[in-house]
This record gives sequence, structure tokens and C-alpha cells, in this order.
Amino acid sequence: TDDAGRRFFDVVEGGRRSLAAHPTDADRSWLFEALADERKPERRAVALLALIDIWRQNRRRDADLDVIRASLKGDAMLGRILDQWTAPPKRNEEMERIKRKHRRRVRAEAKREDELLKGWREWHDALIANPADAFSAAKTDTTLSNLYRWLRAANRHLTRYDVWDKDKLTHVFGADVASPAEAAFRTLWRATRPDLWSARPARERNHTPGNWILGLMGVSAEAAAPGWADGLSSRDAATAVTYATIELNGFAPFITDLATSHSAEVTKVIGGEATAQLDMGDDHDYLPMLQDLMQADDAIKRLCVPDLFAALPRLSAVVTDDAAGRRSRHLDQVLHVLDAAGDPTERERIAQECVDRFKAAPAGSMALIWLKGLFRFDAVQGAETLIDAFENGAGHGSGGIRGRAVETFAALFGDDRAVGFDVPDPERRARLLGRLVRYAYAFIRPADDQVHEGAYSPNTRDHAERARGALLHQLFNMPGREAWRVVLEIADDDEFANRRDYLRFRARQRAAIDAEFAPYAPDAVGVLERRYEIPPNDRDRLFAILLDRLEDLAYGLAHGDFSDRRTVLSIAEESEMQRTIASRLRERANGVYAVTREEAVADEKRPDIRLVAVGSDQKVAVEVKIADRWTLNQLDHALRDQLADRYLRDSNCTAGCLLLTYHGRKKYWIDPVERKRLAFRDVVSFLKERTAAIEQEHRHRIRVDVFGLDLAD
Repeated sequence: TDDAGRRFFDVVEGGRRSLAAHPTDADRSWLFEALADERKPERRAVALLALIDIWRQNRRRDADLDVIRASLKGDAMLGRILDQWTAPPKRNEEMERIKRKHRRRVRAEAKREDELLKGWREWHDALIANPADAFSAAKTDTTLSNLYRWLRAANRHLTRYDVWDKDKLTHVFGADVASPAEAAFRTLWRATRPDLWSARPARERNHTPGNWILGLMGVSAEAAAPGWADGLSSRDAATAVTYATIELNGFAPFITDLATSHSAEVTKVIGGEATAQLDMGDDHDYLPMLQDLMQADDAIKRLCVPDLFAALPRLSAVVTDDAAGRRSRHLDQVLHVLDAAGDPTERERIAQECVDRFKAAPAGSMALIWLKGLFRFDAVQGAETLIDAFENGAGHGSGGIRGRAVETFAALFGDDRAVGFDVPDPERRARLLGRLVRYAYAFIRPADDQVHEGAYSPNTRDHAERARGALLHQLFNMPGREAWRVVLEIADDDEFANRRDYLRFRARQRAAIDAEFAPYAPDAVGVLERRYEIPPNDRDRLFAILLDRLEDLAYGLAHGDFSDRRTVLSIAEESEMQRTIASRLRERANGVYAVTREEAVADEKRPDIRLVAVGSDQKVAVEVKIADRWTLNQLDHALRDQLADRYLRDSNCTAGCLLLTYHGRKKYWIDPVERKRLAFRDVVSFLKERTAAIEQEHRHRIRVDVFGLDLAD
């Protein structure tokens, strides 16, 4: 740029792109040289501005300015720059008026603050000098009000009413004031009972009387003692619960103790008030009891589940257009609170209520809230209900299926309070997510996405686009083969042709993450140095160690200098062979696994041997068979039905090996298909080929292998 001012600004104010910091007195000599160098005129103006910058830092001394002007040697252009950048600012009368007004206001506020502090000091000294007078019958209310104002100001806690702090009172006023203050506060709450919100006159619902707030302080003071709620009468407990409801931004903390000792009173007051407020909900945008319950602990919410569930039919009745938005908001909050219900039967009842109400009016004003509630209590049924609505054309309304789909996805998955998609079975979750992703992209077409420039307020379409991406990324982030397969299936759909490469890349990326073993702890390095082996921290590493040990065992029996192969060969009973193999595996454990025998699993069936990883809950099973005693079909049954289907059902034991020992007593086995004779090594190969199909049938949830131990001469 030709603008010298811009060039100077870029040099010293360009952030990470700047060349130098602001110049100082140490830079004056070379800046004057640059100013005098007429061979490079483009630098002279920037050097002049740098010297002016130093002049401003040095209190704008006239002598320094005269030195700079003399250095210009009469250059008119530089003289104009000097005059422009050193001229005093023009007088702004309006700004001066504003500043004078501000100074007067500051002085007045300071005067008021001084008078206020003086009054507080005088009151403080008088209270300490004569606490008995301050807590007399005529002055107690005034004293408590002043103490409350002082505590509130000292805490600067304007979002809560309850600011009780006996330690702070004792520190500032002494025990002679703090103790009678505590007693007076505690007396006050029993003498006064607040009205619940629904029982107050309409004009008083947004106002909390001062004596109620002081009573709240009294309950809080009493609640500081452990076990305080246990000794309350039923009436006092109900009063304390009522006080808890007047607190700002949620219930007062002592509600937790009351819920433990007086659950019936908590249920009666809070559950009854929630029902009463819901009956008035069509005329109110916000119901304070629902707001408080939203922030309450689950234990409090669960006490109100029966009352709120009983109120659901009233919320689903016919509603006017004016009240539809309010009722929808209230219903959403009720379902949010009911989500704390822990009993499976309760959750099933609530889920069924949501299904029935949605299907009764799928295009109604509250349909999406019922559907959102269903996802909270039964995500599988929620997804299937939504998919069924898309497929059968239910609930489209005047906007058609595409418009309704945009609203639905935006409401369910697109805002900050999106529903979760909690499906315990990962394979089923992956398949349902895949179907939802297909519908999301079919109805919320990327080609129709909105483009915003600058700041904007997101609308329903923006939330729907966000939901579409959120569902796809949930699928991307799911571990397991089924999710990987679903992503690849989506990639093959014509609807996703322009995203095919990206989807396949994400599937491959997910598979790479799944293939990575869990990281080892730092102390495992020390174990490796001592034992030349690290204890396995996942199933696959433990399974690899098992197969490695079996290979060591086979090698030792066949080639060891002190091999006892003939002793092992003489074993005729499988139970004895199982004990022998288990003993050999235990001898080779090297501290990385433990060996157990015949632990009961489902159906009271027991694997012969189990290896349990040290420091992990992962296990692998070993089924031992003396092959000479069994037909090929029987061995195949042992591999498929006994090992894979029965012993590998536990989520912590999903890998197993069929160990076959051969004693040379049986010369061959008959292939059940081709009817040809098979030697022992051919039997092992035949069964090994079957393992791939078995793993595929189980969608690779399990791993199986076959190992042959040839003991024959």
C-alpha cells in the first residue's frame, strides 16, 4: 500500500505477522538516519511515524517535536504528515458533557457508599455492644432482616435465597450474635408456613415475602446438624419441604435429607404441587415446580413419578392452538423428569403411554413430544415407531412427509436437548442407526441445505441438518463389525453416490481403530523387561498367548530332551487329560494368566479349562477331546455347539480353542460329505476350515480355533 500509516501499523500491530514491537528511545538514531535518507523515500514517512510514536510515549514534549521537524529539511509532504499526526484532537463538547455527567455520578455513588458503610458500621458496633437488645421481641425481625442483607451482600450470591453461614457470622459479629441469630431463624420457620405457588393469588406468584426467605434461612441453619430431619414431625417436615420450593433455581439442598427421612411428605407436597400446576399450565409458559424437578436429584424425581404419570392423560387431551406450545413444553419437562424412573415395569408403562399417544394423533401438536419421550424410555421402540410412521405415511400433516420429517429429526436429534439413542445390543443399534441415517438423507437432502453468511439464528432446517450429521457420526463412532458393515451398505446406496468414497474411508478408519489393541500401562514395560512378556489386556492377546503355549507344549512333547510324551500317551480318560493339560498350561503361565477348571456357565455347562488374564476380566475357554474316541461329526458338534454356542456366550469369554489329542489308536476318520478317509492332521485342517464359518455366523463376536496335539509314535 502507498499509505504510510497502514505500513507502519502492519510493522508494529500485525500480531503474529508483525515485524517489530513499538519503537522506543533506543531506536531513535537509526530512525533519524532513515528519515534523512532521500535515496529511499518510501521509508522516510514510516520512519517519521515511528518517531512520532516515540514522541507520544515520551509525554509529547515540544523540544522532541522540534528536533523531528528540523530533520524534515523542509519536505512539504513529510511536514503535512507531521502536522496531521501531532495535531491536538478536536474538542468534542458532547463527549466532554458525558464525561462530566459520569464524574458527578461516580462522586454521588461514592458518597452514598460512604454513608451506607457508615450506617453498617454503626449498626455492627451497636449489635455487638448489646445483642440482647437487638434480639428483643420488638427488634428481632429487623435484626434478622439486616443480618440476611449482610450475608447476601457478603456472599454476592444473587442466584440463591439461602445464604446461611454461621461461621461467617461468628467471625464478624462473634458467637454472642451468631448463636441467638441462629435460634431466631430456626424459630421463625416453624412459626410461618409459605404458600405453594398454585395456592397464591395470581398477582403474588412472582413475589416471595421477606419472612419466607428468613424462614428458609432457619431451615438451612437447622439442616447443618447431621440427622436433623429424623426428629421432625410430619407437619414440620411438610413445612420444610414447602420452604425448599421457594428457593431460586432449584430446590434448597436440604430437600435431599427430607426425601430420605420423610419421603411421604416430600411426595405429597412436591408431587401434589406438580399436579396442581399442570392443571393450570395452559395459562402459564413456565411452571416453577417442573423447572425445579428438572434440576433435582433422581431420588427426588422418582418420588414424583406416580403423580406425574397419573397426570399424563390430562396433558394429552384436546388443546387449543393458543395453549399447544405451553402444553408441549410442560409435557416435555414431565417426560424428562419421568426418565429418572428406575423400575423397568414403570418405564415400560411410560413407554407404552408414549406409543399410544403418538399413534392416536401422529400429526397432532404434541406428537413429536410423545415420540421424543418414547426415545427416552425405549429407544428401540422409538426408532421402530418413527420408521413405521415414515413407511406408512402417518403423521405427515399439511407440510407433507418431507416437511414433517425435517421437523421430526430436528426435534429428536438436532438441538442441545437431543434424545439419546441408548440401545444395549450394539448390532441392533447399528442396524437401526443405519435405517435412520438413510431416512435422514432421503428427507433432508444435502442439495437443499441452507447457506448462511455471517451471524445467523438457526431454524428448524438448520437443526434437521445437524441431526442428520449427528446420526451419521454416531454410526461412524460405533465399534464392531456390524456398524462397519452398515456403513459399507450405505455407501453402496445410490442415494450416497457422491459420498461413497468418504463413507468407505470412515468404515476403514473405524475398522483400524477397532483392530488396535488397548494401550498398555507404563508399568507393563517393567514386566516385559523381567519376564520378556506383557500380561494381555484384551481378548485377542490372551487368545494368542493360549495358542502360543499350546505350540510350546506340542514342541516340548515331540522334541524335548526330557519329554514325557509316552506318559501322556498312556492317558485314557478325558478328565485326566484335561487335568494334565491344565497343569502344563499353569506351569507356563509366566504370571500373565491364571488357569481354572470347570467353572459353571449358562445352563450349568462347564468348559474343561479356562485361562483368565491377570489384571483383566478377559477369559478364553479350552475344550479338550481325545480325538481317537470320537467321530468327525461328534468333533464338529463339540466345536460348534459345545464350544462356540455354549461356552462363549459370556461377554468376558468370547474366544475358545478345541484341543484334540491323538493317541494313534484310530487310524482314520470318515469325511461325512465326500466319504473319504482322513488322517488326524486332515481332521484338524477340516475343523479349522469350519472355524471361519462359525465366526461369520456369530458376526465375529467370537474367535475359535482348533489345535491338534499328536502324541502317537
